[in-house]
Formats: sequence, structure tokens, C-alpha cells
Amino acid sequence: MPICKKCGVEIEDKLSFCPLCNEPVENKKKIKPEEKIADIPQLEKPVVQHPWLIELFSFFSAAGAIIVTAVDFAYGADLTWSRIPLISIIFAWLFIFLIHHLSKRPYLLVSLEMINFFIFLWFLDRFIPVYSWFSSLALPIILVVGILFLLVILWIRSFKLSIFLSLSVGTLAIGIFLLCLEVILNRFHQEYIFISWSLVAFACILPVSGFFVYFQFRINKKGSELKKYFHI
Repeated sequence: MPICKKCGVEIEDKLSFCPLCNEPVENKKKIKPEEKIADIPQLEKPVVQHPWLIELFSFFSAAGAIIVTAVDFAYGADLTWSRIPLISIIFAWLFIFLIHHLSKRPYLLVSLEMINFFIFLWFLDRFIPVYSWFSSLALPIILVVGILFLLVILWIRSFKLSIFLSLSVGTLAIGIFLLCLEVILNRFHQEYIFISWSLVAFACILPVSGFFVYFQFRINKKGSELKKYFHI
């Protein structure tokens, strides 16, 4: 396989230009303009969607809801234990439905998924009347997850981060979530705020996040061997 004289990336025999820097490959026949145009549709294939998947999932969700409701009503002429499976089925269907239809609109997707989680956990809190945990436990956790997720998406899209820098931001967000999670749990169980294990976990995550930044720095460095191995 030939190697690009400019960036050092290994090039497949059938290519006439380097996929990284677009440098012409030596000893290659020049491609005619009409041949280049003919190759463009092959490189930009439309994304094939499968609407039948959501239809199939909807069918099984509806069937499961009908069966659960019928069984519960047949034995007691009322809905008791079936309420939790029913709201779980509705939550799962909405979760998949939103992903299927809003995958290209991440901000709206995350916002609606948060509302979906809110409603699901609120119903669980109502149907399990042992003690109330929605407002003091579930609601803060969902808010933290949703806010961090939106901030990560905003940061990545605003600065057009590479894959490794995106991983760095994502792992850092996980560390922040663990800190917030311990604060919420301790506040819920013991009614006062302190951190212990989450601080250790955050300290372990920081080097991982820093490694992704360093890795991206090595890739961006001129003449780096990593470009040749990872084809980036």
C-alpha cells in the first residue's frame, strides 16, 4: 500500500488522493472529472430508515398492555398491580418513539425524554405509597442528568469538538454527576450533605478525561504516527 508523502497515512491501492490531506498519490492515473462525479453518489448514501421497527415495537407494546390489563381485571374486576407494568410500557414506548423521530434534534429530544422520565417516576411514586421519594430523590437526579446532558451537547456542538475531546467532556460530566448523586442520596437518607466515595471516583475520572485531551494533542501534532495507525 502506498504512503502519503505529506502526512504519512497508508492509502488503499484504489485511491488516487489521500483521505486525510487530499494530496495526490504518485504513480496513480488521473481521474477524469466525469469519473469523480460518478463516485459522489456512492459516497453520500442516504440514511436508510426502518419505520417498521417502531411499528413492530408499538404492536408488541399495545399487545402487552392489553394482556396485562385483561389479566388484572379478570381476577379482581379492578386495576391494581397492572398499573405499574402499564406505565412502564407507555414510558418505554415513548422513549423509543422520541429517539426514532427526534434523533436529529438532540436538544428537543433530551428535553422531552426528561419530561417522560418525570411523568414515569411521578406515577411510580403515586402507585408505591410506602414513602414519598419523587420530589426529594427522583426529581433532582433527573434534573442533574438532563442539565449535564444538554451542557455536553451544547459544548460539543458549539466548539465542534473531535471524538476524543467529546469523550473527555463526557467523562468529566460523569464525574460531576457522581458528585451530585452522592449529595442527593445523602440528603435523602441522612438529611445532611457530604461527599466521600464520589470524590474518589471523580479523582479517578480526571486522569481519564485528561488522557483523551492528551491523545487528541498527539494526533494534532504534525508528523504524529497515530494518524497513520488510526487513519484520522
